[in-house]
This record gives sequence, C-alpha cells and structure tokens, in this order.
Amino acid sequence: MSSRSGDITAIEPGQVNLFVPPDWFDLMADGSDREATRARCEDVVRRTYPETPPERRKDFVDGLMACHERYLADGALMYGVITAPLPSTGRQAVWQVQAGVVAVPTAPEEMDLGELMSRVFDAQLKQQMAYFERFTTDMGLGFGFLSQPVVSAPEDWREEVPADLRTGLAGALACPPEGGKGLLVVGTCLNPDQVRELAALVAVIAGNSTFAPAEFPDSE
Repeated sequence: MSSRSGDITAIEPGQVNLFVPPDWFDLMADGSDREATRARCEDVVRRTYPETPPERRKDFVDGLMACHERYLADGALMYGVITAPLPSTGRQAVWQVQAGVVAVPTAPEEMDLGELMSRVFDAQLKQQMAYFERFTTDMGLGFGFLSQPVVSAPEDWREEVPADLRTGLAGALACPPEGGKGLLVVGTCLNPDQVRELAALVAVIAGNSTFAPAEFPDSE
C-alpha cells in the first residue's frame, strides 16, 4: 500500500516493518473490516472518556470511522491515535499520526522536503515548516520538520473552538540512500505546545521502520 503522491507506480511492491509502541492504537489494523474497526474504536473511546455521555462518545467514534474511510481510500499504511496523558506534564495528549509510502528522488540528499509535502498534502505546508533537520535512520537517511500552523475551524465547530486554531504539526521521512521510495510519517496535535514531544515520536517511528521485499507464496 502507498499514499497518493508522486509517481508511486514506479515503486517496487514490498512490505514495511513499522516501528510503533507496543500499546499503539492503529485505526488501520483491521484493513477494510468496518465492523472490527468500529468495535475497536468504541472500546478505546469508552476507556478514554468513561464519564462522557454515550451519545457524545458515539460522535467521537463516528469521527474516527470517517478518518478510517478517508485514509483507507488514500492507501495509508498506519493511522494511530494517542489520547493518554503525557508523562512529562500530565496534560492530555490528543495526537493523530499517519504513515504511508511516497515516491522520492533517486538523489534524496538533494530533495526539497517542502515540495514533497506540498504534493502529498497541501501546498500551504511548504510555508508552514518552521524547523527542519536531517538525521540518520535504519533505512539510511531521515528528514524531519515541525511547525505550529494556524488552521481554520469548520463553521459548525465555532462554538467549541476558536475560528483560527493554532495546532502542532510534525513529520519525518525515512528513505534508503539511493532513494526511489520513502516512508513518510506525519503527526498532528491540538495543543501546539506538545509539538516537540510529537516530533520525537514521529522521528522514532520513521527512524526505526524499514522496508522489506514483498513475500509471495511459493507456486507449485
């Protein structure tokens, strides 16, 4: 599976060994099985918000299912949700992290990460990357960024959140030195002050994940 960006048809089929925490909640774990996905979403929402009225919890589950449909259609490999309190501050984390395979140049050292991000997501992201760095990954190369962009809330949210909401955005791309393909991991958080903790998680996932050749059953 791969996300819709660049010429992904040129990427050789294979597998991704994703490195995630042991208690990771991956919305995509059940693939296209909607019933299994909804059951897991209902369980995690019930345990996360036990005092919230059932009808409100249903709204949360419906939102997660809408995300599931969107990212399933986009070919996302992973879509994780974190709602636990942070050990450093005790404040509630509301994070979303997604990952997919993207096409990268054959000379990734010369790659413009802003251009890549504008192809994958939105052209505005190119102007919103406030901090950028390179690092070593298990694949070879790593490129990371973080920012605190302002997003416009939908009209029906205006009573609950500001019209212009500042959020946290972090991403990391890991790829082999020869390029060709890369694993792009992007996370968002509602509290912009948590963006550095989010960036650390995103970098760990991208930095420790690896590509592997596709395994096909032996033909008789």
